[in-house]
Amino acid sequence: MGLRGRPLVALIAGALVAASAAAAASSVARSPARGTAPTTRATTSAPAAATSSSAAPGPKAATSSGSTAIPGAASTTVPGTRPTSPPGNLVLENGGTVTVAVPSLPADFNTAVPAGAGRVAAMIGAQVWPSPFVVGTDLRPVLDSSFVTSAYLTSLHPQTIQYTIAPGARWSDGQPITATDFYYFWREQLLFGPKLPPTDPLQGYEDIRSIAGADGGRTVTVVFSQPYSDWAALFSGLVPAHVGLEWGFLGAFTPSGPGTYVSGGPYEISDVVPGVEVVLTRNPEYWGAPAHVADIVFKVVRGRNATIAALRGGSVDVAEVSPGIDVSRLVASSGGALAVGTRLSPVLWQLAFNLARPTLSIPAVRRAIAEAIDPHEVVGDSAGLVSPEAPGSGNRLFPVGAPGSVGHGSRRSGADDAGADAILVGLGYTVEPDGMVLTPSGQPLQLTLDLPAGNPAVARAAAQVQAELLQAGITLHLLTLPEPELLAKVLPTGGYELALAPYPVTPFPSESQSLYTDPVGPTPPDLFAASGASQTTLPGALAGRPPATGTEPGALVAGAVTRDVLGFSDPDVAALYATAEQQLAPLAAQAAYNQVDRRLWYDLPTLPLFQMPVDLVTRADVYNVTNTDTLAGPMWDAENWVIGIHVAPTTTTPTTTPSTTPSTSGTVTKTTGPTTTTTRGAGR
Repeated sequence: MGLRGRPLVALIAGALVAASAAAAASSVARSPARGTAPTTRATTSAPAAATSSSAAPGPKAATSSGSTAIPGAASTTVPGTRPTSPPGNLVLENGGTVTVAVPSLPADFNTAVPAGAGRVAAMIGAQVWPSPFVVGTDLRPVLDSSFVTSAYLTSLHPQTIQYTIAPGARWSDGQPITATDFYYFWREQLLFGPKLPPTDPLQGYEDIRSIAGADGGRTVTVVFSQPYSDWAALFSGLVPAHVGLEWGFLGAFTPSGPGTYVSGGPYEISDVVPGVEVVLTRNPEYWGAPAHVADIVFKVVRGRNATIAALRGGSVDVAEVSPGIDVSRLVASSGGALAVGTRLSPVLWQLAFNLARPTLSIPAVRRAIAEAIDPHEVVGDSAGLVSPEAPGSGNRLFPVGAPGSVGHGSRRSGADDAGADAILVGLGYTVEPDGMVLTPSGQPLQLTLDLPAGNPAVARAAAQVQAELLQAGITLHLLTLPEPELLAKVLPTGGYELALAPYPVTPFPSESQSLYTDPVGPTPPDLFAASGASQTTLPGALAGRPPATGTEPGALVAGAVTRDVLGFSDPDVAALYATAEQQLAPLAAQAAYNQVDRRLWYDLPTLPLFQMPVDLVTRADVYNVTNTDTLAGPMWDAENWVIGIHVAPTTTTPTTTPSTTPSTSGTVTKTTGPTTTTTRGAGR
C-alpha cells in the first residue's frame, strides 16, 4: 500500500524511535571466527499465515530433508540442491572456475536501486547479498535457513514477523548482520520509494510500523501498521547498513564504491573489470557451508551469435540464449560436452493500449481489437516458433505455472471478427462491403503499433497481430524502434497508440501494482466522468507518491516497463490491490489478486501474450545448475554448483579400511574398500 496520506517525515520520525532500540540491541561482540562448524544452507517453504489468532507458533519440526519446517508452512519443500548423479569415472572438484556469459555489467550491485534493477545485478546479488527468502524452481518463496533460521508470523493483529538471524551470520568485513541492517534497508525504501525499480515491494515497506532488535540484534521483530500478503518479498538483497550509512544507499555499491567488496552471501565480489567481467570468489567469512566452485566469472559477451560461439569454443561454461535450431545443433555436435534446458523468462510480453488516445480510451474499442486477435495464433507464430514449449499467458500478475496463476484469457479461442465488427458498429463505426472498418467520421480505422527492434519473435508477433486485425477490417501500421527509445521515451510520454512491450512478472503479485496504477504519462481527462470518479483522489498503493510524469526510473536497466505507461487509472483496480495486499492466508491472497487480473481483463489496458522461452546452456560437467523463471535465473543456488572431473582408469590395492583420500589438486575421492589412486585428466 502507499503512504495513504501519512507524511513521509512522520514515518521516518516514528521509525527512528524503533531504530535507537534496535541499534542499541545490535551492539554485540564480533561473531565467532572461521573454523566453527558450518551450518548447512538449506531452504524451507515460505510460511503461510496463521489461521487462528494465536500469537506464537509451536516448536519447529525437523523435515526428512534436514530442513526446518515452519508451523503453518505450505506442504511443498524446495531443497537447496538438486544433485545429478555423476558417472562412475568422475570425481567432484572442490574448487575450480565457472564462467557465465552476460550481455553487460550492472552500474550498481545494489538490486534495490534503479541502476541495479537488471538481470545481471540480480544474478550477482543472489550470491552476494543475504535474503530471508529465495525463490526456487517452482516459483515458491522458500526460507534460506542459512541466513535466518526461522521467520515466524507471530501475530495477526497487528501483523508481526519475527526473524531469527543465524548464529555467526556476518558481513565479509567481520561486522555482524543484525536488526540494524533490516532497519536501515527499510528506511532507505521509504526515502527513495519513487526512484525504486518496479520489482521492489515498496508498498510492503510502507506498511511497516516498526522494526526492533533483541538478543544482540539477532532477533528482528517487524510490526506492520496493516497486513501485507507478500511479506516474504521483503528484505531481499539486504546490504550492509554500516557501509550504506557512511557512503550512501545510491552510491556505496557501485563498481567503484566501497561497499562493492562487502558480502553477506556464499560469494563475494573479488574483482571488477568495467565492461569486461566481474569475478565472484568464495566468501571466506561465510558462516554456512562453503560453496563448491571457487570462482564464478561473469564475462561480457555481446550478442546471441557471439554467445553461441563462446559456448562452442569453451570460453564460457554457462549462458542463457533464446532457443533456436542453432542451439540444438550446438548441443548435438558437442559430443556430450554441453547440456541445455528451457525455462521461461521473467518478462511478460503484452499488447499495450494507450488510453490517452481518443480512439483507444473507449473500453469497447479495445475489446473489439482484442476480439479480432487470436492470442494462441500470435504465440504459436512467434514464441511458439522459438520453442514449442512456449505457453500463452492469460494473467498479468502471476508468472505461468506459479502458485495461484489462473489464465483468465485462456477461455478465448480463436479470433471473432464478426463479434469485433458488431462491437464497433454499436459505437457508430461502419463496415464497408470490402470488410474495411470506417470510423464514425467516415475515415478508415488505422492504428500504429510500436515494437522493439532486434527481437525476431516479437517482430513475428507484431506481424501476426497486423494480419489478424486486417481480417477484421482494421489497418495496423508497424513502427520498429530501438528498445531503449521505446522503454525510456516513447512509452512513458504517451507517444504511441499500441505497443508490444515487455512487463516484469514475479512470484509476488503485489509488485505489479505500479504497472497498472498512478500513470506517468498523459491520461484521458474524462475517462471516469460518467461514473463520477475522481482521478486525483484514487485509493491504493501509489496515491501518496509524487508525480513522475513522463519518466520510467529503471526501465532501461530492467529491460521492461516499470510504471503505468498506459494512461490507465481505475479506482476499482487500486481498491482491489489494497484488499489483496491485506490477505495473509495464501489462498485468499491468490484469489484476491486474481480478482485484480479479472478487473484488468474487463478494462483491457493490455492484452497478455507470452513469456519468452530461454535456453540455459551449460557445460555438462558442471552439476546442480538449475534455472528459475526469476531475475536471479540459474544463480539462485549457485553455491551448490560443482565441477565433475574425468579421471583415468584406477589402480587398486586391496584393503579393508574405508578411507577418504584428498588429492593435492583439490579433488576428493571417496572409497569404501580398495584404496583408489586418481589421476586428474585434462578436465578443468
